Amino acid sequence: MKNYRNFFTLVLTVVLVLTMIVGCQSPTASNENNSSKQDGSNSSKAEKGKTLDLYIPNYYNDVEKQQWADVVEKFKELNPGINVHIATGDVQVESGKLPTLLQSGVNPPDAILMNAGPGRVSVLSDVNLIQPLNKMYERNDWKDKLRPFAYNLISGEKNIYELPHMIDAIGIFYNKDIFQKSGLEVPKTKEEFLKTLQKLKEDGVSPITVGARNGYAIGWLFGVMLESVAGTEKVENLLYGNGKWNDPEIVKVAEMMNDWVKRGYIAKESVTQTQADSKFRFLGKKAAMEAEGTYLITDLAAQSLQKSVNMFMMPSFIEGKTAKPVGGIGLTWVVPTKAKDVDLAEKWFNFIVSKDYSDIVLHKPDYNFVPASKASEGIEPVSDVLKTSMKEIADGSGYNPSVFIGVEAKEAYYQNLQGLVGGLISPKEAMNNIEAAAEKDRAAGFKLNK
Repeated sequence: MKNYRNFFTLVLTVVLVLTMIVGCQSPTASNENNSSKQDGSNSSKAEKGKTLDLYIPNYYNDVEKQQWADVVEKFKELNPGINVHIATGDVQVESGKLPTLLQSGVNPPDAILMNAGPGRVSVLSDVNLIQPLNKMYERNDWKDKLRPFAYNLISGEKNIYELPHMIDAIGIFYNKDIFQKSGLEVPKTKEEFLKTLQKLKEDGVSPITVGARNGYAIGWLFGVMLESVAGTEKVENLLYGNGKWNDPEIVKVAEMMNDWVKRGYIAKESVTQTQADSKFRFLGKKAAMEAEGTYLITDLAAQSLQKSVNMFMMPSFIEGKTAKPVGGIGLTWVVPTKAKDVDLAEKWFNFIVSKDYSDIVLHKPDYNFVPASKASEGIEPVSDVLKTSMKEIADGSGYNPSVFIGVEAKEAYYQNLQGLVGGLISPKEAMNNIEAAAEKDRAAGFKLNK
């Protein structure tokens, strides 16, 4: 069972200082209402006429905006008389905006859907900006309603502060038309994957594009390579045990990335591309593959490319092993300490883990997340990409390192991977730098425990 306790005195101080400097801020980009119920019971008379205030990430596009409108309508159908107001904005702890919003205490939402991961939720819980959900878990049996590995990632400490919304499933997206033109099929082995890279290069197609200017995007690709080349157990030891970033097996992955850049398997433009640039190249058939999460599905729907693109997991380079999707919890729900209506938040959370919710979202061809609930396991999604993702993640996922490492390590991770793609640093130097930063985090008290 995984849990986490992150004590970043310096980070918390900075966040609170930013809070005082920036001042009060209410949720940005207001949006629709539309809602639903939860376990099928009718709302009480006392609840009728109330409004549930939610704060969620900015929409990717109009497709996702409509998804949320439909979800909220379902909630309202199941909970007559309850209104729902959605505001969208920056839900990342790293930017300082979410802590600022919560610290201000001005019209706090009842529930927030935020970027998950160790070092994020704890930044808020350690300074009492969000409240523990232990009693809700007990009342509603949420432990038994979540996929086991999703629950394991957020439990173990005295208090639980979040309800997982979705699970990341990051793999290799590929363009079917490009593969077909080069006479290629989805590679099943290490040898087939390497031959695929070479064949695409010979045919004048960029095998892999990545938006290396965005650290998280180059982190996706490196995470996929780590899972395939080093394996889940090795990465787990790196994050939870005594593993080191400059371990020879980890350095080997950096050497492979460096080699792929030199061979032209990773597009030379990648070092100057943002993730948006890379996605544009991939969707425009200027590159055959891109390491991405299921979030790409809404873009595919918006551009009517659902039939042209699918995903696969990069084959394991370890004999007898099968590589898992790279991930963890992508988005998670929390309740502000100053939320005005915790009961409505609880009702919404029950809806999120229900079959009603999974039924409506998974039957949308443009839905882009793997729900964290057990209720979703028996439902086959309409989207081929999501279908592939849910099948691959059924027994759990690997790890996207960037959401499991400390502040210093994350900064070094992004910078050194960017330098690696740009040819500015050697693989060994890059991993030494990340390990040195990770050691600073450990000295500051950062530790993930099993």
